[in-house]
Amino acid sequence: MEPDNLLKRMRHVKKLISLSILFLLLPACEKSSYEESSYLIARIAGFDLNCSTCILEFPEDSLKVKTEIGQSTGNRYQSVNLNKGDYQTGQLLKVKIRTPDANELTPCIDLYPSYNYKSIFITDYKGIDDLILNDTVSLSYNDCLSDDENQMYICFDSVLNDSRCPSGVYCFWEGNAAVRFKLQKYNSEPVIFDLNTYKGFASSTTIGSYKFTLLGLTPYPVANQKIEPKSYIAKILIEKM
Repeated sequence: MEPDNLLKRMRHVKKLISLSILFLLLPACEKSSYEESSYLIARIAGFDLNCSTCILEFPEDSLKVKTEIGQSTGNRYQSVNLNKGDYQTGQLLKVKIRTPDANELTPCIDLYPSYNYKSIFITDYKGIDDLILNDTVSLSYNDCLSDDENQMYICFDSVLNDSRCPSGVYCFWEGNAAVRFKLQKYNSEPVIFDLNTYKGFASSTTIGSYKFTLLGLTPYPVANQKIEPKSYIAKILIEKM
C-alpha cells in the first residue's frame, strides 16, 4: 500500500474511533446537563390520584422544561419522587429536574398513573423565599416571593424597557424603566401589572387588598454597557390595606 494511502486510511480510522467515543458519551452528558441545571420555578398543579405524587407545572420556565424534558400534555409533568402529603395545590417550589431512569419509575407511575403526563425526577428542591408584607423587599429577575399564609405569590416577570438616562450621559429627562410583575393566588388566574421607575408614570397600584409600589430597579444603566436581564433586581413595597 502506498504511504499516502496508508496515512489517509489511518486518519479515517482515527476519526471513526473519535466519533464512536463521542456517541458513547452523549447520554451521560445529556443527563449531566439536567443535574447541573439551575433551579426552575415549579407550581404544584395537583396530585396523581392513584400514585399519590405531585403534578407540576412551570409557569416561568415552561419553554426550558419543554426543551430539556420534552412536551407534556397541558405542560404538566408527573413528578416521580414528590409525595402529595407534603404539599398543597398552588404552592411554589424551586426545583432541579431531569428525566427519570427506568428503575426510578414506581410500578404505579409506570402502569397506572391517573394522567398521561411526562415523568420527571426532582434532583433537588427548596422553598420560595417568603414575601414580607409592609416592608421593602428585593425581587430578582424571573424569581418569586411566596406568602403561604395568604396563599399568594408575586413574580418579577420582565423588564419591558429601560430608557433611564445612563450614568455619565447628559439627558433632557431621567428616562424610565417599565417593570412587569405577576401576582397569583393559589388556584386562581394570574394578574399581570406594570410599574415604572419614573414617578410621572404609574409607580404603584392596588390589587384587591394589596398595594404594590416600585421603589427602584438595579443595576442602573451605564453608557455603552449592556444590562443582562438576569442581572435586574426590583425593590418593591407590598402593603396590606
